[in-house]
This record gives sequence, structure tokens and C-alpha cells, in this order.
Amino acid sequence: MTPPQAQVKAMPVLGRLAYFITEREAVRVARAAGRPAPWTADPILRTYRFCNVRRADDRVSRWLLDNWYGPHKDHPNILAACALARLFNQPSTLNVIGLYVFKPTGRGAPWWDKIKHAVQQLRGRGDRVFNAAYIVSTAGNKADKVEWVVDAYARPLFEAGIAINPASMRDTCEAIQTCYGYKGFMAGQVTADLRWAMSGTWADRHAWAPLGPGSTRGLRRLYTGSVDSNVPAPQLPKFFNRMLGEIKLLLPPAITKRLEAMDYQNCLCEFDKYERVLWGEGRPKQLYPGG
Repeated sequence: MTPPQAQVKAMPVLGRLAYFITEREAVRVARAAGRPAPWTADPILRTYRFCNVRRADDRVSRWLLDNWYGPHKDHPNILAACALARLFNQPSTLNVIGLYVFKPTGRGAPWWDKIKHAVQQLRGRGDRVFNAAYIVSTAGNKADKVEWVVDAYARPLFEAGIAINPASMRDTCEAIQTCYGYKGFMAGQVTADLRWAMSGTWADRHAWAPLGPGSTRGLRRLYTGSVDSNVPAPQLPKFFNRMLGEIKLLLPPAITKRLEAMDYQNCLCEFDKYERVLWGEGRPKQLYPGG
């Protein structure tokens, strides 16, 4: 039974994180089972949109697993595919350009000009070509955003010849960050997709994840008591490792056996959003049809 908000506020902060993860996963399970809304009595989870606890359960990730990464696993152009997937992050766009990314013969670089032309045609007829989940910047340049995504971000990454290490998410993420436009967050998103799109052990998938702005705020809430605390960057991975050890003791095995470090990183970001609403600090932009 979902506790009232007063009881949630009375929980220790780590307990609130465990509660948030457990209740958000219960919403997913209930909805997937076809049960009628509301799927939770929690007014915050019922009102606002939060990503799933497991990243691979989100709508776009499911589409990618079914349509891009599953059918084209280990394709020579898979790095370009992962970059384009998260830069556009819009299945209807990706569905149109897939032929130009993977190519009928399965050989040779993506058809970059055809990709740009196809997306510009979609945009010209009024279709949405970008998903607002990620902010893609043109770095202040007055450039066509579609061309910028392809020519400044995706193509240079593909042509850089970076060393992807399918035994290490950390090594791969650091290699991607050497390319223009791929700071920690976006490099982490591409790496997280490569983990599903390329064969490998990805041995550190349960122990390491890149920390974005949202997950950093979540860690500060957990271990400093203030989202605005100035925590030295080297301290954050230590906080994250501490959280991984502590939170797993509070969650049921049905949840922990499905999650990897990247999922817990995402949970921290979503938990920060939940906490903002809980304590009257703000609210998410997107509503959720959970009522």
C-alpha cells in the first residue's frame, strides 16, 4: 500500500529513494499487465512523467532494441546508429533513416546526405523529428539543426576511429568523450546503447555509470543533505558506489536483478525530480496519464 505523503517525507532519504524505485516499478508492472489507472496512489507519480526504473523499459529504448539494435547487432555502423538514435531520439525519424544507416548491403559508411535529406523532408511536412528528452545544441551556431547533428556530431564520431572496448563501459565512454559534442551525459547515453548493440562482456555494467547533472543532484540529496552542495568531482563516483551498495539492501530481488549501474544512475535523476515536487521546490514539465 502506498503511504501518504507525510509518511514519505518522514522516511530517511535513502528510504525515500528505495520507495521511489519500488513504487515507480510497480506502476510499470501494473500498466503492462493492462490494469486500469490509477496505477498508484502516490499523487506525484500519478501526476508527473518519470522515466522507468530500468532504462531499457522506456518507450524509445524498447523501440531501439526491437528495430535497430536487435536486428543489426554488431553491425559495422552501429556506433553511428547509437549516436543518431540518441541525438534524434524519435522512432518515427529513425524508422525513415534506418535504411541509410545500415544500408542494404550492410557495408560501407552511412549515407550521410540521404539521412539529412530524409529528416529535412519529414520536418518540412510538419513532422516532429527530435524528441525533447535530450537537448541537442548547435553551440550557438546559426546552423540547420539536422545538418549539425549529422555533420558535427554523428559523422565525426563514426569517422574518428575511436577504440570501443566491449569489456568496459567506462573505457568506451571515455573514448567517446574525446569527440566533439560528447560530454559526460551524451557519451554515457551512447555507451549505454552500445552495451545492448554490441556483443561483449561489458564487465563493469553493474559497477560503473557516467554521472549526469540529474544523477549528481540526486547523489547530493542522499549524502550531503543539499542539492546545491559543492561536492568535488572526484567524490561523486565514491558516493555513487556507496549508493549502489546501500540501495540494493533496501530493494526486492525482483527489482535488483533487472538493474545495472546505468539504471541506478537514471533512478537518481528521476528521484531528484520526485524530491523537488515532494518538498515544493519545483515540478517536472511533463504530465503523466496515470490518474
